Amino acid sequence: MPLFHFVCTECQARSEILVRGGEPPVCPHCGATDLVKQASAFAPVASDPGGGLPESCRSCCSLNNGTCPNQ
Repeated sequence: MPLFHFVCTECQARSEILVRGGEPPVCPHCGATDLVKQASAFAPVASDPGGGLPESCRSCCSLNNGTCPNQ
């Protein structure tokens, strides 16, 4: 069940809503069902918290969006 970002056309609230099957999303603020799905950033999930980087690079590369400033 994916999470999506929506904006409510009734109250203009922005929400992240869990969408289940064919159920229409409902605004958690006002209960309206007229919501507009927003584009959201892709968030990869890695089993390795270092993202596959060598131990010696994890601290500096994590501060530089995963790019190594020393290469």
